[in-house]
Amino acid sequence: MDPWHVLGLDEADWGETGLFFVTIGVLVALVTVGLVNPTLLTSTLNGAYDWVLHNFGWWFMLLGGVMIVFGLFMTFSRYGKIRIGGEDAEPEFGLYSWIAMVFTVGFGSSIVVWGVGEPVQIVNNPPPQPFPVGGAALKPLALAFMFLHESFPGMAMWYIPVTLSFALMIYTQSVSEYKLSSMLDVVFDREEHGWLYWLVDLSALVAMVGGIATSLGFTAQQLATILDTVYGLQATALTYGLFALIGLVFLGDVWLGLRSGIQNAARLTMVFMALAAAMLLVVGPTLFTLNLTLDATGIWLNNLPRLMFYAAPTSGGSWPQQWTSFWWAWWVAWGLFVGSFVARVSKGRTIRETFVALVVVPSGLVWAQHGIIGGWVLSPEYFGPVSDALAANDIPAAVATAISITPYGNVLGVLLVLVMVGYILTTLDSAVFMLSAITLGDENPNARNRAWWGVLLAFLGVMTLRLPAFDAMQSFSPVMALPFTLYFLVLVYGSYITARDYYREELATPDEEPFFTFSTRTESTTGGEPASGGDGYTTDGAGTENDD
Repeated sequence: MDPWHVLGLDEADWGETGLFFVTIGVLVALVTVGLVNPTLLTSTLNGAYDWVLHNFGWWFMLLGGVMIVFGLFMTFSRYGKIRIGGEDAEPEFGLYSWIAMVFTVGFGSSIVVWGVGEPVQIVNNPPPQPFPVGGAALKPLALAFMFLHESFPGMAMWYIPVTLSFALMIYTQSVSEYKLSSMLDVVFDREEHGWLYWLVDLSALVAMVGGIATSLGFTAQQLATILDTVYGLQATALTYGLFALIGLVFLGDVWLGLRSGIQNAARLTMVFMALAAAMLLVVGPTLFTLNLTLDATGIWLNNLPRLMFYAAPTSGGSWPQQWTSFWWAWWVAWGLFVGSFVARVSKGRTIRETFVALVVVPSGLVWAQHGIIGGWVLSPEYFGPVSDALAANDIPAAVATAISITPYGNVLGVLLVLVMVGYILTTLDSAVFMLSAITLGDENPNARNRAWWGVLLAFLGVMTLRLPAFDAMQSFSPVMALPFTLYFLVLVYGSYITARDYYREELATPDEEPFFTFSTRTESTTGGEPASGGDGYTTDGAGTENDD
């Protein structure tokens, strides 16, 4: 039996084989250190995490502003009508399936976990005085920060740049190498800087695997706590059994492929999510939830720039960096895999349509869900017990406590477990698809290699759950995000240049004005009139304006 065939590496070159094994080696080594010497791993990762946010928290905020301006420009300018895959490309998925995949891949179970954890933590540990929004009550302000961090502008900042660069360079301009490093082609030459390309792909794979594995571990921890607190079951053993079942379903999805596997898992997850949200709105504190959501929405939308750039420089602390900068760093790490996957399933859609599916629709859905969950746990009858559970045992215990004291909590718990299982499946499915695609440089990677990536992710997810230094592992992705902020600047430049050139070649009409024109007036040597034609702009030899 050929081991390379079993691993799905039989057609991979030495660089791609190296990416596979070195990525695995780095992550296994990290987990091993966490098992053998958790104190060392904790002090190292937490120290790096604090250093990054303390010294570069401002950079993540500033870069986020740049990214949202870029995303809005590309969407609402003339480049927004560029079709991913070319003008003749047809959509591969129906509208509902497409939006379901985009949404479920982009979030995971963070909607449930952080929807409970963040607003309660902010109320208990509020921003320093004076508050960033004068006159705002604390609970609506806490929920407004939740909207900011996980609804808008988060997706517009960090998912869109990777999506557009992949869509334009891979699918529209047909770059031969299906890798994240191919985005560097506008700036560097692959043959001359091959080591840099390989290092970018390796760093991206490590960041993606580390972030996804810790997210899976956190979800497993949440599932175990719900099963124990709400249903009184032997949580640890049952959670391992649940992960084994998820693994079997996942392997079936791998062989079914993108069209049947990931698509169906995403559609079912959306149904369970809608049922859970509707039930919670009905059986929970409905009136308080509606009023709090509207109040928080007004604070959020009316003060969006203020909340985005709130840095509290005179407070002497690091409250905004520990929240907003943390979220933006986490979005950077997740954006690498989510953006590339969204580009893959958005072939045949325009940039403008993709913005709606990736930003507008999910922002609305996340706003509604966080409004319902936030109103639930911040209401007077729930806030005390949930807050006590969070202070004593962290976020998973807070979520389980909220479920256990809610009417029909057993039914709600089942729905939320199904939602989180669905998120695990869609995350695993989409993550291994892109990990394998980037490793092999193939838009449609073979099922064998995808299966091995899935086994690795599931193994690392369960292993991180058992780590004494599990909390420190969550610092890994934000730390890895810092060097990739420079990569995002390359994405912005490369996406614009590619879109500009493609538009000129394929879509521009002969009489269309250039989008930007940089020209100078010059005086004629014979009479003081402009040397160009009557419009006063210099022209090149062909008589066309010098533009961008």
